[in-house]
Amino acid sequence: MDIRYALNAIKRNWRRTDWWGRMFNSFVAGGYHDLFVENDGRYVMEEDWDDLIILDGCRYDVFENVATDHLSLPGELRRIRSRGTGSPEFIEENYAGERFEDTVYVTANPYVEMLLEGQFAHVEHVWLDGWNDDLETVEPERMVEETRRLRERFPNKRFIVHFMQPHHPFIGETRLEEDSGFTVLRSKVTGDEIPDEKFVWERLKRGELDRKQVWEAYRSNLERVLPAAEELAEETNGKTVITSDHGNAFGERARPFPTRIYGHGTSVRIPALVNVPWFEVEAETRREITGTTETATTEDADNDVIEERLESLGYRT
Repeated sequence: MDIRYALNAIKRNWRRTDWWGRMFNSFVAGGYHDLFVENDGRYVMEEDWDDLIILDGCRYDVFENVATDHLSLPGELRRIRSRGTGSPEFIEENYAGERFEDTVYVTANPYVEMLLEGQFAHVEHVWLDGWNDDLETVEPERMVEETRRLRERFPNKRFIVHFMQPHHPFIGETRLEEDSGFTVLRSKVTGDEIPDEKFVWERLKRGELDRKQVWEAYRSNLERVLPAAEELAEETNGKTVITSDHGNAFGERARPFPTRIYGHGTSVRIPALVNVPWFEVEAETRREITGTTETATTEDADNDVIEERLESLGYRT
């Protein structure tokens, strides 16, 4: 975190006890876990797959429950530990400092642009042109379209397809009318007075939202993305694994501290954040994978655009 951003954040939030609580979780509890809790998560690039589908912020227990009724793919589900409690840590732990010239990355998550450069044969930043301003995210169907197009262009590459769901905002059948994060973002960009509207995890922590209602909206977001993941798995001529970059907390304690975690990204390695699904789809065929000496990427995104997208998703305060 640079000093200018830190000072602006303190200026905006110094009266808010919930903000200071999150700072405690990030720097005190998170620092403790960095020092004393081993990061024994799995390195996904070392695993055997042709297509890796990442469902952003997906808890293992919710996936296990929802997949029973909404996933018809034959395969084996296991619980694994992620190397990240949020997308930045997952991305840096698994990809940074390496070259994967046999892999194409299709992503709805802006952090890939911020943290990586030249690691993959091609990176498709779907959140740039495929962003839905009304929903404040990238819809699963758009990710399927872009992946299909790129499969024709790169028929002998491994694919990572990084969906944004079930991560907030909730665009499934169950939604939260109170969830109006884009209003806050627009006010910050235009310089207008910022309304007193908070993201879903802040509102849940304050008791302004019912936990059961938020849980159902989160579950519904997973139900929205699973058919898209299933389509891609059924269409490929290779082995697909469906997993997540990290989980999502609903008030679990940041042990050994008494504070609670809502959302993610605190570096606190509690089960709700590091336990993720690893569903290996049965594969009848495998495709030949080849590398390349040329690295192709999309045009660099403007930093302001990245910040706007991340703030809409609740990554910025």
